[in-house]
Amino acid sequence: MAKKPVERIREAVDVKKLLGFYNAQHVRGSGNIRCCCPIHGGDNPSAFVFSETEKLWYCFTGCLEGGDVFDFVMKIEECSFLEAVQKLADMFNVNVDWENETIEENVFRDQAREFIERMMKKKNVHTLPPYKIKDMKFAKIKEYRGYSPETIEHWKLRYCTEGELKDRIVIPFEDVDRRLVGITGRATKAEQVEKFLHRPRNLHTGYFLTGLGRNLKYVQEAGGAVKIVEGVFDACRWFEAGFKNVCAPIGIFFTEEHILQLYKAGVTIIEFGFDNDKAGRNGMRKAIQRAKGKFDIFVLDYPEGKDPDDCTVEELVEVDKNKLTVWEWYEKYGEEIEK
Repeated sequence: MAKKPVERIREAVDVKKLLGFYNAQHVRGSGNIRCCCPIHGGDNPSAFVFSETEKLWYCFTGCLEGGDVFDFVMKIEECSFLEAVQKLADMFNVNVDWENETIEENVFRDQAREFIERMMKKKNVHTLPPYKIKDMKFAKIKEYRGYSPETIEHWKLRYCTEGELKDRIVIPFEDVDRRLVGITGRATKAEQVEKFLHRPRNLHTGYFLTGLGRNLKYVQEAGGAVKIVEGVFDACRWFEAGFKNVCAPIGIFFTEEHILQLYKAGVTIIEFGFDNDKAGRNGMRKAIQRAKGKFDIFVLDYPEGKDPDDCTVEELVEVDKNKLTVWEWYEKYGEEIEK
């Protein structure tokens, strides 16, 4: 199978030449190259690491960010993803059929996230840098997925009219302190290849639970109990049903950093509510193991094959009323990972 344009470009990148192009100072080593950060400056020659083999980078001071070669160019040039792809293709003489080849931007997301996580743990960093929205314009939304105006406004759902996320529904991501740490754009048109696009692209979603800060007073009113569901739209549906003590990771993974955010919020009771399909149940099993002994845990048991955004208000009220203990849920679905 022919390689995607972004794969060909990344392979062609020579990290030392790339750093030299952007006048990085005190470049040294091989494998994991160290230098002063060419993005924010500074004079620490060990601040910035760029892997020659993985083509991934991280800044330990100042930026506290990382990503792939495209993130690097986007950050330093303050340009769009497509512009970064074009710049790197020109820089390293990669031929791309711009009219007929699809430029996908999330090809290396998982690799970048794992690399950033390794680097952050080395530095014991548990706080993401604040995010500033640039070069985008938004319009308010009157209707979306049947949500009430209150729900749309509470979660700050907006329609992007100009910029990289044009014609996407934009959702802000905040940490427990209500600092904006990123945004995502949900596709609204069939021709938009990727369902969600995060900004910044190198956003590490394992370091925040969206909605936890926004709904902190409802968590406190619920005696330190919080519902943790798969995504923002699931959280919106629970909020719409009157259960406002709700938050979400982005996906079905649950991390130690999420636990730190929950501790900071004063959470003592978790109600896990991932989707009732194989992937959701397996995510639930892993999350329960990670949270066990740290919180009182209950499980929200949806009708088979459903997620909260598929459920009616009445169904969610029943799910909440009939929440299961961990052992009841294990008895029903089993403790072992489903193959």
